[in-house]
Amino acid sequence: MSAALKDLGFSELDERVVPFPLAGQVSLVRRCASELENIHGQAALHYWKSECRALAERLRTLGCADDAISQQVMAFQTEVQVEMMRRYSGRLAGEAQDGYRLNP
Repeated sequence: MSAALKDLGFSELDERVVPFPLAGQVSLVRRCASELENIHGQAALHYWKSECRALAERLRTLGCADDAISQQVMAFQTEVQVEMMRRYSGRLAGEAQDGYRLNP
């Protein structure tokens, strides 16, 4: 740690990384939802597991505790599922709207 940071009251003991919550990383959530829409079966399962493991490992590298990692990954999984439902609902609404057009 630099002397300047120590002078400002920062100490090595007080330092800790607080990662931005995975569930709040909208581009990551949308990317995963998009990928999962296009693959199915074992390929989807493999993709999903490897993505979640990579995210967990990234948090572990930052020094997060196992319980915090588990909570973060679970919240992320929920957000991806919500995004997939939102996309699916949007497609259904669009299809319904196309089927119920009024002719002038």
